[in-house]
Amino acid sequence: MKEKPILSIVIVSWNVREDLRECLRSLLENESSWLESGEVEVIVVDNASTDGTVEMVEREFQQVKLLVNSQNLGYTRANNIGINHSRGKYILLLNPDTIVHQGALQALIECADSHPE
Repeated sequence: MKEKPILSIVIVSWNVREDLRECLRSLLENESSWLESGEVEVIVVDNASTDGTVEMVEREFQQVKLLVNSQNLGYTRANNIGINHSRGKYILLLNPDTIVHQGALQALIECADSHPE
C-alpha cells in the first residue's frame, strides 16, 4: 500500500484545456520529484468540459487522478468532490491557469508544517 501523500492538489476544470495543460506541465516539469515519490497527488475534477479537456488529461497526464462530472456542478461542489477523493495531509485548491514554479510546493509544505495553526 502506498504511503499517504503529504499534499493533494485539486484542480477544477471547465473548458480550460490549454490553461490546464500548461498548469499540469508546470507541475511535472518543476515538481516531478514530489509527484514521482508519491508525496504529492494531483486530482483534476472536470465539470463536463466540451473542449477536449478530459481527453487531453487522459492522453498526456496519466499520473493525474481524473474525476469527470456529467454536468457542470460549479466550482465549489467540484472542489468538494476532489477533496473527498484526496488522501493528503494538506490540500491545495489550485486554479487551472496557475503556473507552479520550482520549489513552490516544498515552500508551501514547509510553511504549513512550521505553522500548524
